[in-house]
Amino acid sequence: MKKRIYFVQIALSYSSPCFLPYSIGCIAAFVKNDADIAKYYDIPDVIGMRETIPDILKRFDNPDYVAFTNFVWNLEYNKTLAKELKKLYPHVKIIFGGHSVPKDAAFLNKYDFIDFLMHNEGEETMALLLKALAEKTDLSEVPNLSYRSENGCVTTKEYHPQDISSYPSPYTEGIFDHFFKEFPNVEFHATLETNRGCPYTCSYCEWCFTKKIRPFSIKKIKSEIEWIAKNKIRYCYCADANFGILDRDVEIADFVAEQNKKYGYPEVFKPCYAKDSDDTVFEAGYILNSNHIDKGVTLAYQTLDAKALENIGRKNLTLEHFSNLYSRYSEADIPTYTELIIGLPGETYESFCRGMCNLLESGQSNSMTVYECQVYDNAQMGDEEYRKKHGIKTSRIPSFGIHYNPEFSGVQEYMDVITETATMSKEEWVKAFMFSVVLQTFHHLGLTRFFAVYLNKEKDLSYYDFYTGLFDYIYTENDGYMHSFFLDLYNRKLDTETANWTYQKDIFSTTGWYFEEGAFLEMAYHFDEFKKDIKPFLEKFGIEKELFDELYKYQTELIRTLGVTEKSLDFKYNFYPYFKAIEEGAPIRLQKISNTLSITSHKTVNSWSDYAREFVWFGKRYSATLLVNPREKIIYTEH
Repeated sequence: MKKRIYFVQIALSYSSPCFLPYSIGCIAAFVKNDADIAKYYDIPDVIGMRETIPDILKRFDNPDYVAFTNFVWNLEYNKTLAKELKKLYPHVKIIFGGHSVPKDAAFLNKYDFIDFLMHNEGEETMALLLKALAEKTDLSEVPNLSYRSENGCVTTKEYHPQDISSYPSPYTEGIFDHFFKEFPNVEFHATLETNRGCPYTCSYCEWCFTKKIRPFSIKKIKSEIEWIAKNKIRYCYCADANFGILDRDVEIADFVAEQNKKYGYPEVFKPCYAKDSDDTVFEAGYILNSNHIDKGVTLAYQTLDAKALENIGRKNLTLEHFSNLYSRYSEADIPTYTELIIGLPGETYESFCRGMCNLLESGQSNSMTVYECQVYDNAQMGDEEYRKKHGIKTSRIPSFGIHYNPEFSGVQEYMDVITETATMSKEEWVKAFMFSVVLQTFHHLGLTRFFAVYLNKEKDLSYYDFYTGLFDYIYTENDGYMHSFFLDLYNRKLDTETANWTYQKDIFSTTGWYFEEGAFLEMAYHFDEFKKDIKPFLEKFGIEKELFDELYKYQTELIRTLGVTEKSLDFKYNFYPYFKAIEEGAPIRLQKISNTLSITSHKTVNSWSDYAREFVWFGKRYSATLLVNPREKIIYTEH
């Protein structure tokens, strides 16, 4: 009689949109294609939706084995479900794998309801384990495995497959077909891998298991992209660590664009671009962005502090190289954004804030994203010795819902976030984070961008002085709407117990927003109050009145509002070509020239929830909150 094995990868949330369970789907597709395993096992449909525990238990019918893929967003749920399965079916064997399973046998000592741990990649290990169990052969010959024996816990040899080109696709093998039938009202997102591996060894990262890059076949990749397009998957996340690192990635980007033109999907193809941006990244990024399938190209830094870079084992592009790249992308109308991580060992409050502003000085006015530094078991940063060396202290905080509804179905998930190091106290960490919120809200989302750029270029005022001045003004000098709003965010960030670190307001939808996104939405929604609060700060810099009035008009009129289809504005100065030339790295002189700026919006929305989704979430990478961005039709006419 065949044994029955269930494969489980619980989604982030039981809501729409929701990612298909790609990782466990890969393993299920692999073992289903093995004729020997088919002789021994029945394999029901993959389980992936985050239902309540009583409801999801109904999906299991006398299981012999249940294999879970574990990530930071489903580990607690998986543990709860596994315990309940053991109660209902005492004979069932529980297999835990995935990125949240440590590299040793620690989970076996800690959780008696787990029977096997799988480390590293799971396809071949799962197949070997299932055969060994069915044929009752020696488990010690199965690599990447931990299990209990009469002599204690055993962890077998480490193994990394070198050729993955023949692995079957969970998409084209039909692993996910039942989700569309069973959950017709859920918008599913897809994950795509074109290769595995990463040549870099950043201490905060446990993304890849090998430094060697191992490609999937181009035939498999194209068949998956076509499947995604035909199934009308709106959003596809490309999970390569370095998209653009291989020459063929241009061909892949071209095929994505071809499928988008043919079927209308995917609407968004989101890669993680290679760190060392070169011609391949530029060409792939140009194809995706010129077809409006991607939000922008990453020019990743994580930190600009030399000591922190040394501590995390990373090297960056020089700021001069960054500036040249930014100008090249801007000239081609390709948006770029830069990622930074707060809380890296060696970083200080001042080095972090100055690092952000140094990127502005190098041209990055378009977009930055700041992430809290999470600690993962399988990253170097998770090692106890490393944490002691750098004075790392973490806070275990409840997971929160950024861009999704945090419906955890009764089981709260948690993250371990660095909130203090030997060089940055918790209070400094909070202040640095809130500085980043202010800078992103006002500069990258556009509320004061043109004033800051003008003062930097014409008055030699550094971005650091402008935004530290604005930070102080908001928190100490202003007593209006801005002050009370940002003070609330500051106090919420201080609280690492409840960690209410998302902004949510029903008028902007039931989803959660990053603080800077929520802050911008509030300022845009209360725009008259915002203008009243911000004007005294801008007047401090002594700009001549006529020029100030015109620049203030340019700054405020170009913040996108609801219902904008067309807009025509008259100015006395050549602001539009002036700021565009600065962005492209070839500044021109600001001149007093009468002109008209005519704008036709590429998209019009009439509700704040649509505005938040389309322009703040989907559009912030290309400055969609401003009416002057690469996707608008803009006509500049001098009189």
